Amino acid sequence: SWSTRTHGNSVNEGFALVVGDDGVAAIKCPLHGYVWSTAVPLKDRVKAESLTDKVMTGYQGWFHAKGDGGWNRWNHWSDHNTIPSKDSVSVDMWPDVSELDPDELFPTGFTFPNGTVASLYSASNSQTVERHCRWMQNYGIDGLFLQRFIGSATRFPDVLNQVMENVRSGAEKYGRVFSIMYDISNGNHLTLVEDIIEDWKSLVDEYHITKSQQYLHHRGRPLLGIWGFGVWDREVDYHHAQEILNWLQYEAEPKYRVSVMGGVPAGWRNLSRDSKMHISWETIYRRFEVISPWTVGRYVDQRTADSFLENYIIPDMLECATFGIDYLPVAFPGFSAHHLMNKALNSIPRFGGDFLWRQLYNVLLAGNRMLYIAMFDEVDEGTAIFKIAPTQAQVPREASFVSLDADGIRLPSDWYLRLVGEVSTYLHDGIVCPEEIPISP
Repeated sequence: SWSTRTHGNSVNEGFALVVGDDGVAAIKCPLHGYVWSTAVPLKDRVKAESLTDKVMTGYQGWFHAKGDGGWNRWNHWSDHNTIPSKDSVSVDMWPDVSELDPDELFPTGFTFPNGTVASLYSASNSQTVERHCRWMQNYGIDGLFLQRFIGSATRFPDVLNQVMENVRSGAEKYGRVFSIMYDISNGNHLTLVEDIIEDWKSLVDEYHITKSQQYLHHRGRPLLGIWGFGVWDREVDYHHAQEILNWLQYEAEPKYRVSVMGGVPAGWRNLSRDSKMHISWETIYRRFEVISPWTVGRYVDQRTADSFLENYIIPDMLECATFGIDYLPVAFPGFSAHHLMNKALNSIPRFGGDFLWRQLYNVLLAGNRMLYIAMFDEVDEGTAIFKIAPTQAQVPREASFVSLDADGIRLPSDWYLRLVGEVSTYLHDGIVCPEEIPISP
């Protein structure tokens, strides 16, 4: 809870001094959100003027629980909105929730080996999302891309907007940057253009999202991500993509215009692999201010990551330089989607962090000045970097889960936050990180 004192003559003019249960005091303004906080000195706030020299992570924020005051039903932890149990679970990794307060936890149908009930969290709880932002601050991660599935935004706007407000307050409070990234995967291709335009108008006009001092900008405009254009199985054609880009980049009123980051297929450059192959996509891809090819699952170990660097990343960077596009590479720690997709458990092993570190070393060696880590909280497909159960003693006993010691290396729950924080130091200093992990668990 917050104790609040408001100053000013009206809601639009006033500001409030708020003090949270965690002892953090902050000044909040109606349009600009938290403009000052004791949680981070002003000089240590991540600057929001550019994506350059930033280490960003993707934040799904799609986990909910029955009784959470938001969605009020289980979501993404399990199938069909049922309580997570051995018959319904849809995640392969179990978050370490030992730091969460009792009012942040929701009991499941699972128990730990010691017999206690296993609980999970909800992104509808502002305290939990702010905690995640505090972890980003603690470990030196610059900010996050909030995933906003456009199909969900049109059907459940209140739920997604609550999560967005939680992310905003956490980012402002702890001095991180944030940006919206639309995902078109569950959108209606017949109404996609209208849906994205109207939703973005709502975020700008009703939620004043770009007024936040922590909303990330790039090339002089707010940065907006769109993930999925050109991906072979996403149901959108290039005419719709062109119409959306025209509006966002040129046709909209100035307050709505943005720099667009395209989350595109790995084969975007030559219309191969996972890309749609119609020649018009060549033009669409080269219209983005920032391009970010999706790499999750495109390689499986250090050797194939090296091959991807040579055959995709370096040629992509040269192509982007030719067209004046900034290049944002994606790195991921591993992959496991046994419960979600009936794939093998731990199908792309993490190798104790060596797999992720090799990718980070490669992209810095190639000269990249920005990084996207996929993902912060994605336990559905086992790509999460936040705090994860380190051993089988901390995961439920009724089903199979990947703990951090799955590859025979004992690691602390925050190991991947530490690795990403470590590489951010090298990026900020403008030097290439060592080829081998320089820190110990």
